[in-house]
Amino acid sequence: MAAPIRFYLDFASPSAYCAADRVGQLGEEFGRKVEWQPILMWAVLKAHGIAPPMEPPAKRAYFLNDMQRSADFFGLPYQHPVRLPLSSHLAARLYHHVFQSRPETADALARRLLTAFFAEFRDISDEGTLVGLAGEVGIPDDEAREGMKGAAGRALLEKAVQDAISAGVVGSPYFLVDGEGFFGADRLPQLRWFLAGGGR
Repeated sequence: MAAPIRFYLDFASPSAYCAADRVGQLGEEFGRKVEWQPILMWAVLKAHGIAPPMEPPAKRAYFLNDMQRSADFFGLPYQHPVRLPLSSHLAARLYHHVFQSRPETADALARRLLTAFFAEFRDISDEGTLVGLAGEVGIPDDEAREGMKGAAGRALLEKAVQDAISAGVVGSPYFLVDGEGFFGADRLPQLRWFLAGGGR
């Protein structure tokens, strides 16, 4: 069986929002499972000594404009989020906790989180908001709270962050397949080319 596409993302990454459906389509086209790996991008960048992308004012201004333009390009609904940057640690812990017992529900949760943050002006750093979103995909309140606050969710997210650091992830989204890394939603055409047999 062909190796999976590892999809590293931060739930507060607009480029990950733009890429999520399309990387899934590529996986189906080439018979590759897509493994979602939610991480904390700020933690990965810090480990690599890379400055946060929205820290310089000029880059922030560019990215704020580019978010809307990219969503329009990919045909996605978009509202500027409640705030950026935003720590998605509770959302990521919740995802990893749920994935352990029901991967299909975790996949639906991940997509719901991205849409809520980037199209519905919902605050995915807020515990109550996350409990509500989890309930929409069938996750009981007590399970959602345990995922966000419990030891298992914390440990799984820490492991995912360390894995991303070791893999050389430098941004979100980052796709890793057959030892080759691709950073950014704009690299999806290159990823398709690579899966079709291009490259080294």
